[in-house]
Amino acid sequence: MKISNNSNSLNDVTYNKIRDDIMNMTLEPGTDVSVQKLSERYGVSRTPVREAVVRLQQSGLVEIYPQRKTVVSKIDLQRVREEWFIRNSLESAVVEEFIRKCSELVADTMQELVNKQKKYMKKEHFLDFYCKDNRFHQLIFETAGEELSWYTIEEVTSHYNRIRLLNGKMNGVENMVIDEHEKMVAAARKRDIETMRKVVTEHSNYMIEQVKSMSKQYPHFFQINAAAIRT
Repeated sequence: MKISNNSNSLNDVTYNKIRDDIMNMTLEPGTDVSVQKLSERYGVSRTPVREAVVRLQQSGLVEIYPQRKTVVSKIDLQRVREEWFIRNSLESAVVEEFIRKCSELVADTMQELVNKQKKYMKKEHFLDFYCKDNRFHQLIFETAGEELSWYTIEEVTSHYNRIRLLNGKMNGVENMVIDEHEKMVAAARKRDIETMRKVVTEHSNYMIEQVKSMSKQYPHFFQINAAAIRT
């Protein structure tokens, strides 16, 4: 896919496109992503690609082996667990403030996002489903007035987020996700802090519980060490 040179920031557009393709597994873990190959793939010069690769290395999405190769990083199970801990801790922490500030308009918006997820599930549009899932959780943080916490989550959970999308694509968890999101909407409408916190925790815990089985099912996608596979 070529990227238009008319963009206000070719560097940012190039980075975002490559990052999106890594996150949605179009560029799978272990894929050769040399500057030359990416330049040809996206139809841009080497300079924005080179800068994008450096940024992707900093975020843990590519590994650069000087004078040898550059590849999409495999999903690091230890890092997945640490990223999950960050997300779970922050999301649990904002529940009370979210419930306090949540309006009917916010709850309606959450339900609209769930309805769109149902539509995408039927069409098997996994990436669109995942994007609405992200927006649903982002809205919780925005409503609580904790946008910086959400930004932090997005910046540091690249390995965990690849697990989320892979699990959706491979294991068909969309019905469960929708069910839990609807429970969150109901709790928000009732201003039920304890139920909201319980569902948020269960929602997060399920994903981390799938990691070990996914690493066995798709070992070529994962970097595994002994500490990471503890349960």
